Amino acid sequence: MSKELAFPLESRKKNIGSIYLKLTKPKVVALMLITAIVGMSLAPVVEFPWLQAAIGLIGIGLMAGSAAAFNHLIDRRIDARMARTHNRPLPSGDTNPLSVMLFATALGLIGFVLLYV
Repeated sequence: MSKELAFPLESRKKNIGSIYLKLTKPKVVALMLITAIVGMSLAPVVEFPWLQAAIGLIGIGLMAGSAAAFNHLIDRRIDARMARTHNRPLPSGDTNPLSVMLFATALGLIGFVLLYV
């Protein structure tokens, strides 16, 4: 005799932090940051500007994450129809388009300010 396990609603809810992290495509952003680090290390300087490099990498990461989130927003209808992508945060209903737009805009603005200053 088998008995179904009932899980409380809270355990089925997804962590909002992991949802928004998925929107930024962290593996792709990491690859971009690696190429930026290589470019920075090839610059002909006497003393490496660690603080500027760190701020630059954070800004680049935020801008790349913003672009990835906007890409999720733009592709949400196509993603809903594809077997490979239908479980992404927007097509699956884990978040909504307005939240993604605000998140992507905030990341982009913060990244822009860091890179501009």
